[in-house]
Amino acid sequence: MHRLHLLIKANHKSTGVGILTRRLHAFILESIQQANPQLSQYLHDCKERQSFATYFGNGEIFVHSPDFSVVHSLQRKLLEDSLIDLIHWKGIVQSLHSQHYTKEQIMQQITNKFTLRFLTPTTFYQQGNYYPLPELVRLFCSAAKVLDMCEELAIPRNEIEVWVRKIRIEYASFVTDRVDFGKFNVIGFRGTLTLNLKALPRKEKELLWRLAVYGSMMGFGYKTAWGLGQTRLEPFCYTR
Repeated sequence: MHRLHLLIKANHKSTGVGILTRRLHAFILESIQQANPQLSQYLHDCKERQSFATYFGNGEIFVHSPDFSVVHSLQRKLLEDSLIDLIHWKGIVQSLHSQHYTKEQIMQQITNKFTLRFLTPTTFYQQGNYYPLPELVRLFCSAAKVLDMCEELAIPRNEIEVWVRKIRIEYASFVTDRVDFGKFNVIGFRGTLTLNLKALPRKEKELLWRLAVYGSMMGFGYKTAWGLGQTRLEPFCYTR
């Protein structure tokens, strides 16, 4: 997994997830097109899960991707031109830092008990409706798509369904929130979920830990490239 962390000097504070993060997504795609047209075409044609996710905070932007070329192309473009122009919001990149997380580094921090803090509204999509509930099967199945991209390891849904029955929920607190993307609204949940994997066998525990880490980086659920589903995993050290 690769991360690009941008420190930004902007003319306005971030307004959170919505029209601004949708424009950031478009800016990133345009930047990649300018730096690497072949990659841009691949991303455009790809029907699978989005190849990158974004988190837009005040004074900083995070971009995560399992594909090094996505982060590298965006980094090249921003080193040539540090302006991020999102129409009413404009920012200048003051510094950028890239990181690579290996499976071995992720496993060094494995723990039985961890907390997922859903920083931006998170939702799933089923049969034309939004589904703003933090069901464990949906969360880990969403993360399983990222695991497959990172490690080329596919985990069937029926296996995840068996594993989550052994997970103990130690704390859960959520609220629902609506996000305005301009032409449509999305309803999602924000909040905190603490899980304990103590009862699981070692192999299942290790896989669920990696799912939690990858999910926290790429986001859970729907429209993660537009800033939905962004999550912080605790304890996990994202910086080295």
